[in-house]
Amino acid sequence: MSGTLLLATTIAFRGATLIDGTGAPARENSLIVVTDGRVASVGAATPKALAALPPGTKVVAAEGKWIVPGLIDAHVHAESDDDLKTMLSWGVTSVRLMAEDAAASQKTAADARTRSDVPDVSPAAPIFTAKGGWWDQGEPPDANLDRYPATPEAARASVRKAKALGSAEIKIMLDDMAWCRSPKPALVKVPPAVLDALIGEARAQGMRATVHAPNLEDAKAAIAAGATALAHSVIDPLDDATIAAMKARPVFYLTTLDIFEFLADTRDFVERVLSDPMALRRLPSDVATRYRAVDYAETYRERYPNYEFIRRRLPVLADNVRRLRAAGVPVALGTDMWAFAGLGVSIEMDCLARAGVPPLEVIRAASQTAARSLGLDADRGTLQTGKRADLLILTADPLRDVKNVRAIDAIYKNGEPASP
Repeated sequence: MSGTLLLATTIAFRGATLIDGTGAPARENSLIVVTDGRVASVGAATPKALAALPPGTKVVAAEGKWIVPGLIDAHVHAESDDDLKTMLSWGVTSVRLMAEDAAASQKTAADARTRSDVPDVSPAAPIFTAKGGWWDQGEPPDANLDRYPATPEAARASVRKAKALGSAEIKIMLDDMAWCRSPKPALVKVPPAVLDALIGEARAQGMRATVHAPNLEDAKAAIAAGATALAHSVIDPLDDATIAAMKARPVFYLTTLDIFEFLADTRDFVERVLSDPMALRRLPSDVATRYRAVDYAETYRERYPNYEFIRRRLPVLADNVRRLRAAGVPVALGTDMWAFAGLGVSIEMDCLARAGVPPLEVIRAASQTAARSLGLDADRGTLQTGKRADLLILTADPLRDVKNVRAIDAIYKNGEPASP
């Protein structure tokens, strides 16, 4: 009909340097064809390939630019819908959301799947802890189950209820927090029998179990009980037996180096982030002013007074990442970054690069391996035929500096332009 516009179901991205997320070398002058939200083909932008595009294909000229998979943050908390919107605005197209309430988090995830202004959400919910433990400091309970089971029987019942509510993953806090709070009193930890019951029942139900365990002793207990992921880097030197056990299953290692650097010296951390013009110009001016205020850093020194110990352990944290990578343990990017939602992914990527991880592998940690940790790698995480077309178009080379993932020209979620 004259005057009727036909909506293209196929988009072709022409001419960019492609970094596909697999760890393979970058490919110049690429042609990525996306049909109905899925990658239909990946090849070179030759005249023959361009001539063979289906009629009505929308061609996006991307010469002189770079394309990477949508970034995946395997450890976030979101205090508001605005936090999720901010994450997508920094190119984060999928997240593992650590959440207290299993049913509420499932609703958040279902809503996110229908929206173009927030990332897809994979909940780890509920967050289990002990009464008087970390994450029982004013955080809300789960409305439908006991987040603080005192017995193995209660733990198993709560996990089964979480499964019935739709959870595919739980999170467990196993930490007395002395590593960051000393000389404040140590907090109560989940008892070993309850830990074993929580993880054992989750695995029996076909669920993942991510454990917050920054201390080596607790990490060992979590691994022995069957944890599928460690929610943070381990602050003690990893021994060979633990690394071997993590490789054998495998157990995913969610890095969160940014949090340790933040707590070691909050003022220095904030200044380093804000020294990058790409970060500073996209942050609200009141955020930069507030974070640079002396009392902001002092608040964290008072809340987490063991900062000197953390500072001394930063080289250990970096060495653990290097050793795990060398051994073949899957290292996935996670941030847990409350101060810089979304931006935290590129901050963490910079932390990994400074720890000695090559840029291609940093990008892989933030895409393919993060997707694997969520059981989503058959669907997303790499720009390969059949995968979901979550991608970023960048105006600067992330292999020259991984922080260049901040140089965002366009964001596509499920093959459609995102509208954060």
